[in-house]
Amino acid sequence: MLNKGLLLFALLLALAAVSLRAVVKMAEPKLLFHPQTGLELNPTFFGLKFVDVVIRSGEFDIHGWFFPGDRSKKFVIFYHGNAGNMSDRIDFIKFMKPAGLNFLMIDYRGYGRSEGWPTIDGIGEDAVAAVDWVSKKRKVPLNRIVLWGRSLGVGAALIAAERYPGVSGVILESGFVSMRRMASEIYPFLPVAFVTDGFDNGRIVSKISAPKLFIHGTRDELIPFRHTEELYSRALGPKRIVPVVSGHNDTYIRGGSKYLRIVEEWISGL
Repeated sequence: MLNKGLLLFALLLALAAVSLRAVVKMAEPKLLFHPQTGLELNPTFFGLKFVDVVIRSGEFDIHGWFFPGDRSKKFVIFYHGNAGNMSDRIDFIKFMKPAGLNFLMIDYRGYGRSEGWPTIDGIGEDAVAAVDWVSKKRKVPLNRIVLWGRSLGVGAALIAAERYPGVSGVILESGFVSMRRMASEIYPFLPVAFVTDGFDNGRIVSKISAPKLFIHGTRDELIPFRHTEELYSRALGPKRIVPVVSGHNDTYIRGGSKYLRIVEEWISGL
């Protein structure tokens, strides 16, 4: 009787675990991603010249903006953070305009005017598709392409860099060690083992040989600075870390002209 009781208890426990895992998986997209559909602003409002871009990524069309710069300078693919969409980052592109860089900014699937819905694998696919577009459609050699990820975009940039190890360099701003680590810190009640083991940035960054520039706000209230410190410690060289006295979303605002100069000089030196 005791053995049967233990067996029944184990069975019920297993069923509960399976059910909980299913619930976590169903809720995961809403817990992890915060997209905004539509576009609130347009680059023309900021006096920026741009080209609307549609890129095929798997079964979806994703939307992007190409901001042409000096043809002799590097081509930057910018992967934005979690909330909102790329219309919330136009002021950053305007801030970077004095550097004369060519920029492509994309909205992941489910963000802005891009089709589909966000998933970890899907965002990685979108990140790679952006590099495909720049290298194949724009005919830009990989050694002239810089990948720049901010926050959630750090995971996207690293996936693309792992797929294309020949890129010129990678900028990792306000990044996190892994999705599971972030989920455990933001949602401590969530069984971490049930969260998709994606965006394992700490693992990927240790394999990439391209030069890396790490930027992070020392007062970041969302992703603590220690995440970038750990990423930096795991990363292969050449590498540089730039702390900024700022929060999560205002590194370039607080960093100002010094931020711009550091990034511009680092990219020019690649």
